[in-house]
Amino acid sequence: MKFIEFTRRFYDMEVNGIGLAVFRMVYTIILMCEIVQIYYFRHLIFDGIPFVEPAEINFAIPIGIWFLSVCFLLFGLFTRFFSILNYIMGLVLIGSINTYEYHVFYAYMGINFLFMFLPVSQCFSLDRLLIKLKYSNTTFQYNPPQKISQIYYFIPVLSGLALVYVDSVFWKLGSPMWYNGLGVWEPSSLPMITHNNTSWLLNNEIAVKFLGYLTIAFETVLLFLFFRKRWRLPLIIIGLGLHVGILISFPIPWFALTACAIYILIVPISFWEKIFRVKVKSPALKVYYDTECPLCVRTKITVEHLNQNRKIKFLTVQYDAQENNSLQHIGQEVLLGDIHSVDRKGKVYTGIDTYVQIMGHIWCLIPLSIFLRLPGIYHLAKTVYGYVAENRNTERCTDDNCGYTPPQIVDDSKFKLLHNITLRDLKFKLIHFYIVFALIVQSLLIYKSYVSEHIKELVGLNDTQVDLAMEKTISFVEKVSKTFLGITHHVVFTDKIHFDGYNHIIAVTYVQKDGSEKFLPIINEKGMPSTYLYSFNWVKWTFRVNGRNVDQAKLEKGVRDFTAFWAHKNGVSLKDAKFEIRVKKIESSSVWKENHLKSQMNKPWIYGGFIDWENNQFTSHIKNIESL
Repeated sequence: MKFIEFTRRFYDMEVNGIGLAVFRMVYTIILMCEIVQIYYFRHLIFDGIPFVEPAEINFAIPIGIWFLSVCFLLFGLFTRFFSILNYIMGLVLIGSINTYEYHVFYAYMGINFLFMFLPVSQCFSLDRLLIKLKYSNTTFQYNPPQKISQIYYFIPVLSGLALVYVDSVFWKLGSPMWYNGLGVWEPSSLPMITHNNTSWLLNNEIAVKFLGYLTIAFETVLLFLFFRKRWRLPLIIIGLGLHVGILISFPIPWFALTACAIYILIVPISFWEKIFRVKVKSPALKVYYDTECPLCVRTKITVEHLNQNRKIKFLTVQYDAQENNSLQHIGQEVLLGDIHSVDRKGKVYTGIDTYVQIMGHIWCLIPLSIFLRLPGIYHLAKTVYGYVAENRNTERCTDDNCGYTPPQIVDDSKFKLLHNITLRDLKFKLIHFYIVFALIVQSLLIYKSYVSEHIKELVGLNDTQVDLAMEKTISFVEKVSKTFLGITHHVVFTDKIHFDGYNHIIAVTYVQKDGSEKFLPIINEKGMPSTYLYSFNWVKWTFRVNGRNVDQAKLEKGVRDFTAFWAHKNGVSLKDAKFEIRVKKIESSSVWKENHLKSQMNKPWIYGGFIDWENNQFTSHIKNIESL
């Protein structure tokens, strides 16, 4: 009962929805970047052999639909429909990616699921603008409420960060790399894992061990502190520092930035209110409009909705124009006949020029303002505008032709579904069910962690019938929860799975016709990830094509796919092409060493065999990497 009351308290607390809208925009931009990368590498991901054995369907179309749905979410237009489409397309496409999947895919699925239910378009959205236009006229301007339940801020944090961290801790505490303080140092000291040389930090043993232990402590407490006001600032600083560090060190930018985006929801709402309520003392542009013209009023509502920086101020022709010296020589009849504006220098703009100036002061419309200034485009726009202005509705509003009809807002606290359950109660029950369900499922998944394995060994439960039944049940639950909600286990960077015995770096070079070699943008000359190895490609090449123990069949298949993709993108014919394998033998270390990263980068490349493409047929002559 206490947990229900605790949850209800945040549900009943209404706050401004600005922060959730900022999160929506930042998150969708990051997701769009991921989708663009998936689109570019779609043949590598989905083809049998890139450009040689095409996929059964053209994945460009569903990926394009997914991108379009996220674009609509970015601007908050038809949000409910496109949030559902976004979830479905993510489910289909991410579900189709097997060996290329990586950690942030689960976060996408969890957040995309929540987007279907969260009021993400309450602020800064075109949906909000449409509602304003629908219920406003020359005598009344409707302003939809901005308040939302505070719990809507906390649910994505719970799903996308807090539960992820808690599960991760149960793996880290069973990993020698982490409990010895090397969780930050060891991954960053292997060239194929990091894309930046951060030896300046890695060579400070105290600092990197402190960061390793701080990560464990932070991930342990976030679940219990993120909703408490007094703790938000330190949590934001540490959390952003952690993920900016990931952004700098590892080639998984969308993972790091997605986590940073979620921290927006912990930022105090008063911060966003102060930012977006800043008023400009002297507006850059004063626009004069006819208060009795329906089209003019709709223009004012639209511009003011987009004009968040308050650089544009609307004044009336009827009451304010006569006070402006720049307009005194213009008769009121002329002012009423077309829209006028005056900038800070007193320059007067009329008609299409006013709209060009308006767009130039609204950040999202600046490109359109520049476009409309182009010769030819400007004259065409002026002609079209003149036609619209000449044929606009000039009929003045009366109670008969544009009387105000208030919106039908349902009070969910009074709207009864059953004799004792209101719509608001039902919403709360569903939210509470999701939170409890997520907590239970994540707790069950912890059963598979390193810490749980140690406990099972101590009590003699390991490999018993009860243990096997639990494992089977949890595996089924995880398969469903991971696919549909993004709730899964989080074995992120542990020595037992990722680094122990990882003693090689594999690069591929193209043998050009003159005999010279060119490194493919997979692993560069230093042994570090190159331009191809970001996000899912990095995970694919580093831990699935390669890995601690090389599977020669997987290695050959991976080399085949990457070389075929690169060859097509660079105009290299696979009728006759030769690629050589270069191997850098390195040492993973379970103890701190100074300049370990530099020493591994300086290891020499050795010959690891070659592969041939003849008439689009692949032949491998790769040596046994483990025996080199």
